[in-house]
Amino acid sequence: MDANKLKVLQDINYTVRKVCDNCKFAKGLQHNSTGFGTCAKHHYKHLKHTGEPRELSINKFGYCNSHEWWEEGVQFTMGEYFWGMREK
Repeated sequence: MDANKLKVLQDINYTVRKVCDNCKFAKGLQHNSTGFGTCAKHHYKHLKHTGEPRELSINKFGYCNSHEWWEEGVQFTMGEYFWGMREK
């Protein structure tokens, strides 16, 4: 990365936030343009339908306390240089 670009990012305290789009439990977010998908970790029983519990619908900008970094995806989509700027 260009040293000047990195300096500006550091100066503005740039951070890659934890959101559903970079969580390992998210499904269907990475390859669609709607911004919606499902969560493989959280389920619910739909009141109008019978059968197995459903995966929770999510938005890529959402967040929950179960977030776990999707290591390979973050590295692929944002590049190596953003890796150190992720939210702890």
